[in-house]
Amino acid sequence: MSSLLSKACGVAGRHARRIGFQIGERLAGLPEPKRGLADYARASLSWLLRAQAATADDGVAANYNILTGNWDPSYPETTGYIVCSLLRAAHAGIGDAAELRTAATRMGHWLLTTQLECGAFPGGNIGIREKVPTVFNTGQILKGLTDLMADGLDRDGRLAQSAKRAADWLRQTQDMDGAWYLGRSPLTQGRVHSYDVRTAWALARYGSRTGDSAALEAGIRNAEWLCLQRGQNGWFGHMSFQPGQPPLTHTVAYTIQGLLETGVLAERPEFVESAAHAAAQMLALQNPRTGSVPGQIVEPYAAAAEWTTGTGNAQMAIIWFRLAQIEPGRPWKEAALKANRFNLSVQELDMESRDPGRRGALRGSYPGHLGYGKFWYMNWTQKFHLDALLAQTGVSIV
Repeated sequence: MSSLLSKACGVAGRHARRIGFQIGERLAGLPEPKRGLADYARASLSWLLRAQAATADDGVAANYNILTGNWDPSYPETTGYIVCSLLRAAHAGIGDAAELRTAATRMGHWLLTTQLECGAFPGGNIGIREKVPTVFNTGQILKGLTDLMADGLDRDGRLAQSAKRAADWLRQTQDMDGAWYLGRSPLTQGRVHSYDVRTAWALARYGSRTGDSAALEAGIRNAEWLCLQRGQNGWFGHMSFQPGQPPLTHTVAYTIQGLLETGVLAERPEFVESAAHAAAQMLALQNPRTGSVPGQIVEPYAAAAEWTTGTGNAQMAIIWFRLAQIEPGRPWKEAALKANRFNLSVQELDMESRDPGRRGALRGSYPGHLGYGKFWYMNWTQKFHLDALLAQTGVSIV
């Protein structure tokens, strides 16, 4: 009887949280940001460090669930690229540099414990029983390992060994046409995904920094394959987690950024031009009043959702800031500033709640009970928001 009562109380508690949150979303509105940019960036950093402290290991909790009030287990993929953000913030003087470098190093060494024998890293958070070698996740972790090495934080060489094993697995798994048909995440469906080009960028970046020409060439081959998937309207196929569903702005932005940065790195102007065209199509969808972008997109770059996502807004801001450096005569920077301003207006910096899972953070979507990551505060949302704020201050995100 006591267990039934406890379960009933749990259900009632979640229902109350749900109703309370939805009411709050209706009343909140979009307040004008009142703090300096550094305050918002530090709040994002603090949330990420709390998400690391909330786990039983040195990874970063995947998300905070509003309905349960719990943190989910550590997520290797996103922990990998959160490393990059912490190190960038340390270099920029946002937060305590020593604390951030220590946290990033702990993350990197924890990631070594999740690497599979083949050299790949698994999909999903560590709570998933089936450990499946996954291309996208391996690429994001490779990015973090590469930055730890570049910052001189690989004192015993183990991070370099891990990074090489990951890069070798990615090369060996790649098909002759440049795509990755093997190594799909257990959380997605479909034969191939265009957003794997963000892994191609990580692979090319690793190859360029370490002198591994095979890794560099493999990254470029995937970008070449992606350009063959581009339609006359500039749309890239296979951008969705699930075939037949409109891709999220999140995965569209992954695709654009991966192609753009691979193009810059490899000095391939056709890659940059294709990415810039897609970024311009996304800019045309930006709400001129709020600065937000629809959370889902359909061919040929049309809105497929009324809700927006802080993750996608931040990612597009990063892309637009980068393009403003490459093509300064176009309205990229204005669009990026608008997207950041929207995210700042919904960042819970000044909320009186003592809830550590919400304080200083962005919801997965807005309104937070709809769309991608509803009722979640996801670590990758905070990561990309931090990156977008750093980009606004002129910090390089490559």
